[in-house]
Amino acid sequence: MYGFAREPKWMAAHLLAFLLLATFVLAGVWQFGRHRERTQRNDAVLSRAVGPMLDEEHLFGPYDDIEFRVTELQGVWSSGDAVVVRNRSHQTAPGCHLALPLATSELKAVLVVVGWVHEVECQTAIEDAPRGSVSLTGRVRLSQTRGSVGARDRPTGVLRTLARTDVARVDQQVGLALAPVYVELMESSPSVEGAVPVDPPLTDVGPHLGYSVQWFLFFAVGAVGYPLVLKRYAQRGEAERLED
Repeated sequence: MYGFAREPKWMAAHLLAFLLLATFVLAGVWQFGRHRERTQRNDAVLSRAVGPMLDEEHLFGPYDDIEFRVTELQGVWSSGDAVVVRNRSHQTAPGCHLALPLATSELKAVLVVVGWVHEVECQTAIEDAPRGSVSLTGRVRLSQTRGSVGARDRPTGVLRTLARTDVARVDQQVGLALAPVYVELMESSPSVEGAVPVDPPLTDVGPHLGYSVQWFLFFAVGAVGYPLVLKRYAQRGEAERLED
């Protein structure tokens, strides 16, 4: 009854069906993994945001599990070392992030992203960088590095624009030892004019769980549907044989 299923064209169909079903399963598992990672990150963002306040020393020491924690700092802006991070948006508007070191002692500093600036003002943002003493509260973030793709920053020389908030790259061109992490400004006294505070990290779970369910449904339809197709062809062939 199912002898036709051993024909070359059907063997190719079996292989194609198997590959599609395997792809559906792998895609579903991958999307579910992304959902779990997103959920764990959201839990970390929310729990660390309400944890104990960090001081300067925590930023220079071992920094496991300090991303998204809140810190209080006092120091003097090193406005001459200000940089802008390109291609940053705020509510769909294009712009950049203004970042500059905050000198917390004669030898140490922390890179602070003071906020977002509209693209028409990015060129003058460095000249208008804040000066003087300040007390601030900010959110700790890990330094950004280039992945397998993305724009490259020149590895040497003094840069005034960067592709990402790369603390190690900024550290090369300043006279102070920067903490290996950076801080996103939340509040300061005196306040910083002309820059919009960076939005807090998103904590929505995203579409990954829905995509995972979708891929597993595709698998279920294929796993049930393909045998039914084979059965229908077999029954049709059997009916034609009986008629003959």
